[in-house]
Amino acid sequence: MILYVYAIGRAGHPAPERVEAIDGSGEVELVACGDLAVFVTPVDPAEFSQPVIDARSKDVEWLGGIGYRHQSVMAALMRGGTIIPLRAFTLFAGEESLRRHLDAEREKLAKILDRLDGKQEWTLRIEFDPQQWSDALLRRVAALRELSEEMSRASTGKAFLLRKKIDEEKKRASREAEETVVGEIERAVLERLACDTVAESRQQRSGAFPQIHVPLNRDEEARLEELRRDLESRYAADGVSVAVTGPWPPYTFAHA
Repeated sequence: MILYVYAIGRAGHPAPERVEAIDGSGEVELVACGDLAVFVTPVDPAEFSQPVIDARSKDVEWLGGIGYRHQSVMAALMRGGTIIPLRAFTLFAGEESLRRHLDAEREKLAKILDRLDGKQEWTLRIEFDPQQWSDALLRRVAALRELSEEMSRASTGKAFLLRKKIDEEKKRASREAEETVVGEIERAVLERLACDTVAESRQQRSGAFPQIHVPLNRDEEARLEELRRDLESRYAADGVSVAVTGPWPPYTFAHA
């Protein structure tokens, strides 16, 4: 058997009860190693070896089941205290190799646990309404306003060419203006919540809406929601909205 590892916590962190393990069993075990506790499930390498995982990388149903069970265990562990969440398919050959890893990384892991103490991860997703945002660019970008004004006075042929130029300029201006908005929102988060942030642009997210991750104390949800409402009010005329999702295990911040 090999070990599927979910998360690392402090010694004394309770193992979750009545939760479905990654292999469909109820076996989520605690491996104690000094001042650390690690939560694992022994799994059959015939089902969880790297070649098997690679071969099933396009099996959506299987991956969805893995993701659901992994997240369910993580949610149960979070209720017991602070954890360092590990990504799905974190595998060790056995308890000996796991203990060697913990011994080598003990100081770093202790620092991460201290930094994450009492924290949950939330995500602010910044969404742009296509038509409203396109109209807002004319207000935000002086060069586009000038081209639009010129087009309104131009002959039919010239107006056609100017329209094409405006469309091309809007693509470039939209990326820059979007980055500006994300930067403004990130600064607002820093000022209001005084927490770490990790921003992901549309390019980093393969075209999906940009988002900002924040680690917050468990009692700060109301402050985050108040900030979200203020941001929505501030950017409503531009077609920019802010959606909040969470709480999640603090994956983004689980590093030294």
